[in-house]
Amino acid sequence: MKKLLLTAIVGLLVAITGNAQPQGGRAQFNPEEMIKRQTEQMVADLDLSKEQIPKVEAINKKYSEKTQLLFQNGDGDRSKSREKMETLRNEKNVELKTVLTKAQYTKFIELEEKRMQERRQRMEERGGNQTPSKRGAPRDNAN
Repeated sequence: MKKLLLTAIVGLLVAITGNAQPQGGRAQFNPEEMIKRQTEQMVADLDLSKEQIPKVEAINKKYSEKTQLLFQNGDGDRSKSREKMETLRNEKNVELKTVLTKAQYTKFIELEEKRMQERRQRMEERGGNQTPSKRGAPRDNAN
């Protein structure tokens, strides 16, 4: 009987401890760290020059702040929030296009589309019935 009680207590403690952990690291979200990681990833993926790095980092910071404001001021309407996020992504892409070379920008868009597809696939695998909005990068073929 004591073993059963001890096992139940240990199981309960494990369950409580597991629930107390932040899910997916979201509780420990650090915007500055995210900006740094995002910029480092772009440096590695796109082989950014020393002149491009501070410009890209400034753009990442600007849109990180805008995104945070969007979430803080969210009105609960997921459709409107999704549209606003898409608008922010498009604005960011337009700014990045002025800093990146044509080849870097093309590669950036390809990588973003690949990442979005991977996110969709993970959501489907988890059984999520929500599909993220389609990635909308500016598609002007004039350049």
